[in-house]
Amino acid sequence: MLSGMQKASPRGHGMKTEIEFLKQTSDRFKEGFDRILKAVNQLDAQQTWLRPSSESNSVGIILQHLIGNLNQWVCAGVGKAHFQRNRPEEFRDDQHPSKDEIVQIFVNLGNAVADVISGLKPDSLHSPVRIQDTEVTVMSALYKAVTHFEFHEGQILYVTKLLLNEKYLGIWGPRKTP
Repeated sequence: MLSGMQKASPRGHGMKTEIEFLKQTSDRFKEGFDRILKAVNQLDAQQTWLRPSSESNSVGIILQHLIGNLNQWVCAGVGKAHFQRNRPEEFRDDQHPSKDEIVQIFVNLGNAVADVISGLKPDSLHSPVRIQDTEVTVMSALYKAVTHFEFHEGQILYVTKLLLNEKYLGIWGPRKTP
C-alpha cells in the first residue's frame, strides 16, 4: 500500500474515511447554501423568475428544483422524512411562490439537510436506501445529492452574474487590472 493512503475501512472499524466524508458533505452543502443565498438576495423579485432564454431556467425555477431534489434524496431518502415529489411542478414558472417565500423555503431546506447529515452515524453510510426506485447506499445518495446541488449552484451564480453584471457582489472572480 502507498504511504499516506488510507485503505477504505470495513463497517465498524476505523471510520476515519466515513467521518471525513460526512464533514466534507456537510461543509459543501453549507458553503453552497451560503453562496446561493448571497446571490439570490442580490436579485429582485422579477430577476429571480426571469428566464435568460426560452430554453433556460430562471434562478427561481432552479431553486424549486433543488428544493424538490434535496427533499427527495437527503431529507426523505436518507433522513426518512415524509416527502412526495412532483418534479414537473418544479419547472413551472406560470405559478410560483414569491421571492421571499422561495428563499425562506430554501433556508429551511438548508437547515433540514444539515440536520439529516449531522444526525448520521459514520457506519450508516454503507446502509442501503431506496430513492427513485433505485437502491443505493447512504453515501452514494449524499454524493449524488451534493454533486447535483453544486452543478445547479454554479448555474444560479452564473445567471445572477449575467443579470447583475458589474453590480454582482460575488465571493470570488477575476480581478480588474489597471
